[in-house]
Amino acid sequence: MSDCRDPFSVCYPALLPWAQPSRQDELHRAVRNAVERSLVVLWGHIDLEKPATDTDVHAIVAASDAYVQGWFDAVIRPVAQYPTNNWGWPSSLGMWLDASKSHGRGRAFRHTIAENLDLFARFPLWGTLQLVEYAGHAARTTTGTPRQRAADATAETLRWAWARHADRRGWDDAEWYEYMEVNELIGWTAAALQLPGVSLSQAANRVEEIAGQMWDDWSPWMSDELPAPFIAQAAQAVADCVATNTAPSFPLD
Repeated sequence: MSDCRDPFSVCYPALLPWAQPSRQDELHRAVRNAVERSLVVLWGHIDLEKPATDTDVHAIVAASDAYVQGWFDAVIRPVAQYPTNNWGWPSSLGMWLDASKSHGRGRAFRHTIAENLDLFARFPLWGTLQLVEYAGHAARTTTGTPRQRAADATAETLRWAWARHADRRGWDDAEWYEYMEVNELIGWTAAALQLPGVSLSQAANRVEEIAGQMWDDWSPWMSDELPAPFIAQAAQAVADCVATNTAPSFPLD
């Protein structure tokens, strides 16, 4: 397997077994246990009610990052085959490709050690796994020709992604489609569909470009639904990526 293959294509089958909803608590619990054990080694014991300092929180973040980096190296690194850069990678995964980089020091946003553990000692890639899981659901439930399936699954996943962000009051420092993770959503959806002849990253980028257009009489803060023209254009764009002479390369389940 070459590391030049589309990242969505190589990562989807690796992530799918981890993307079942029943594994959410398991993954969060594994991070929490690993972090607490690391803190016991570092501090000798953990006083959960102690007021937290920035130094304390950095220790929590560092231990959490170490666990997640290990998980990434075990699950993704074998299929990624050590790409030299994160170009074209989903941002949530690409940031873990270079294990030499810190992912942040952390600050004491909450008062006690326990409260900061609740905030920081969690599995940060669960949101990505939710996208993978729903992409697989959409792919399994669509029928028809490859083009029809591409269009229907694209529309379904976009509506689902919008509905899961019912509270959009904090959407003020990035574009609405970045909060929705449209690029990753479409990339995983195309991967799950096993669309013949499709560049998954190209399909994802095209839909994100469409999302960046101006939509008349529509506001991400005030509207209950995505603009219908956006969904129609996005569905058509992914359908237009489909060729007709290439067989799928891996099973959905």
